[in-house]
Amino acid sequence: MPFSHVSLPDLPSSIGRLTAIHPVKGGSQGSITLLALNTQAELWRLELYSGNAELCTRICIPDFNPMQPVQMVTSPDEKYVAISNRFGRHAAVYDLVHAQEKMQLSRDEYHYDKSMFPLAFVHQDGMCILVHGTEWNRLDLTYIETGRLLTARPTPVYNNENKDEHYLDYFHGRLLASPEGKWIADTGWVWAPLGVVRTWSLSDWLLNPWESENGPSVRHLWQTIDWDGPICWTGPDTLAVWGQMDADLLEEEDWGEEGVEPAEPAVVLFDMTQPGYRRVLSAIPPLNCKPDEYGIYPYPQADMTVCGDRLFLWGKGVPLQVWRLSSGVREYVDTERFPLIYHQEAGIFVELNPDSGCTALSYDE
Repeated sequence: MPFSHVSLPDLPSSIGRLTAIHPVKGGSQGSITLLALNTQAELWRLELYSGNAELCTRICIPDFNPMQPVQMVTSPDEKYVAISNRFGRHAAVYDLVHAQEKMQLSRDEYHYDKSMFPLAFVHQDGMCILVHGTEWNRLDLTYIETGRLLTARPTPVYNNENKDEHYLDYFHGRLLASPEGKWIADTGWVWAPLGVVRTWSLSDWLLNPWESENGPSVRHLWQTIDWDGPICWTGPDTLAVWGQMDADLLEEEDWGEEGVEPAEPAVVLFDMTQPGYRRVLSAIPPLNCKPDEYGIYPYPQADMTVCGDRLFLWGKGVPLQVWRLSSGVREYVDTERFPLIYHQEAGIFVELNPDSGCTALSYDE
C-alpha cells in the first residue's frame, strides 16, 4: 500500500479533548509539530514523535466556541497565529513566541455566518502583514508589529442612483496567500448564491488601497456552486481550485477538449500570469458540504495540498487521491483513510482520533 502508518507515542491526558489541529514547523528536521485546540479553548503545541505537549495560551474571543468549526492561520515565520470560528464574527491574533494575545479582530454582522472569517498572513519588505475582513465586502491590511492600518480608505456607500466605482458586491471568504506572497486568493460568494474565486496582486494592493475591490490586477477565476472550497497554490503563480461548475454558467464546448461535463466536480489550475486556465483534472469526487454541527451553514469539508509534482485531495467522506500535476493523471486512490490535515514540513498526513490521539500516515513513493 502506498500509504503507511507512522508509529507515534501516546499524548498526555492533560491536553484534554482536541477539536482542531494545525501544522507548524518543529524544532528539528522531520518533526511533526502541531498547534492544537481543546474543548476548554486552550491552545497547545504538540510534538507527535516525542509525545511532548506544551500549553501556549487560552483563547479569549467573544462568542468563540471551540466545539464548532475552527480556523487557525499562521504567519510565514510562525511567530503569530490568527484564530476564529469558521463562521465567527470575531477573531484574534496571538504571539506564539511570547504566548500572549496580540490583537482582537471583528467583521460586521451582514451574513457573517455564511462564509469563513477572512484571515491570511504575508511577509512584505520585512513586515509581517495580516489580511483580514472588516466588513462583508471589505478586506484590510494591518502591520502586525504596530497595528498600523496599511489600506486606509473610506467605505463606499451603495446608491442605486450613483453607484461608487469602488463598491464591491461580494462576500469575502477564505483567503490564501501564494507561497512567495505575490498573490491573494479569495473564495467568497455573490448573490444567487454562487461561489466566485478572485485573485489580485499584493504589491499592487500596498500601492492602491482599492486594489482588492476593483484594481487592475483583480481576476475572477471561476464560479462554483459552493464557496469557501479547497484551493491550493501549486507554485508561485499557479492556483488549483476544486469545485463544481453550475452547468448553466458554462458552455459545453468550453471544456469539451478536456473531457469534462460542465456539472461535474473538477480541479482547475490557473496561472496568474496567463489568461484562461492551464489544466483541468476530471473524475474528481464531489465535495461533502453537510456539517455535523447543528445550526451551521453547509460548507465544503475537504482540502488539498501539493508536494513536488503531486497534488493530494481529501475530505470528509472523500477518498484520498494522489494526482500528478505534470501529466494530469491520477496516481492513486485510498478509500480507507480520511486525514484531517497534511503536514508540509514532515510530509505526513494526520488524522485526529475521537480520543484526541493522532494517527500519522506517510505516502510511500
